[in-house]
Amino acid sequence: MVGELVRYTYRSPVGRLTLVASSTGLRAVLWPDDDPARVPSVGGARAGRNGVIDLTVSQLDEYFAGRRRDFDLPIEPRGTAFQASVWRVLRTIPYGSTMTYAEQAAVLGDAKKARAVGAANGRNPLSIVVPCHRVIGASGALTGFAGGTAAKRALLELERRHAPPRVRVRTADEDPRLAEMFAKGLTAPSGAPLNIFGSLAHHPDLLRRWLVFAGHVLSKNTIGPRERELLILRTGWNCKSPYEWGQHVLIARACGLTDSEIERVGDGPTARWSDLDRLLLLAADELHRDQRIGDATWTGLSSRLSIEQMLDVIATVGNYHLVAMFLNSLRVELDEDVPDEPRLR
Repeated sequence: MVGELVRYTYRSPVGRLTLVASSTGLRAVLWPDDDPARVPSVGGARAGRNGVIDLTVSQLDEYFAGRRRDFDLPIEPRGTAFQASVWRVLRTIPYGSTMTYAEQAAVLGDAKKARAVGAANGRNPLSIVVPCHRVIGASGALTGFAGGTAAKRALLELERRHAPPRVRVRTADEDPRLAEMFAKGLTAPSGAPLNIFGSLAHHPDLLRRWLVFAGHVLSKNTIGPRERELLILRTGWNCKSPYEWGQHVLIARACGLTDSEIERVGDGPTARWSDLDRLLLLAADELHRDQRIGDATWTGLSSRLSIEQMLDVIATVGNYHLVAMFLNSLRVELDEDVPDEPRLR
């Protein structure tokens, strides 16, 4: 029968979900502790599966694996005309992005209706598929989600990890200035530009001028290559930048850091290190946290390093904070064969 509803339990990474569907459309995606009154139109569904359930399970599997960003399902949400208009706006919020309740209300024509919009979001029967988890409070608070704060955070973090780059990678044939710069070693073995440089190539003048400073930090630095890579890896870790970390894992290995040492960088200065290594990691942490090297760390480092080297310590950490800002903001994807670090996702 077309009108018969079936329900199926789907075990997701964020908890058990109950899928309810007719033979023509998905009616609800419910959480374990959902209030039945929130979606009164799904009562009486029998346990089972149909074609709509099968399609929903397949697409949810793809979503949680990071391979699907939008759902292409026949849906049959039941609600008032206002609720339906609110839910339509939810489906326009891009994967990996968020919108406030006031912004959602403004799309509907009246930013003052944020409270009413929030109530309508709370009645959304199709969690995840119609992404009410992408709506947050004006302060950034993760509020108003039937699945709870932990599930909402997990969904947003999943999407952040797999969100598409914000800009495409430009190539040398698009601008003579790029051809000149890329010819100086900014490319992968395939000859294509590394993703960071191809992304910054949207502003060739900025790229050219930044490369002067970046070149100093990477190749003219007065601190040793091994020590430089310790600072860069710790900065990439502190800034939660998988691209920065992965690229410099490869460089650090070439500079003499062992895989065991690279692994310990994530543990910070409290792990087993020589005195100099520990002080360098402390300096990276203090510059990240306080924007200055503390007195005790300065005294310890300056007894081992010249003033030029001390300035290069600051320049190294500062440059790779800037690099992490570019990478994280532009969502630059890892280059081929660069190791990923799941703990930074």
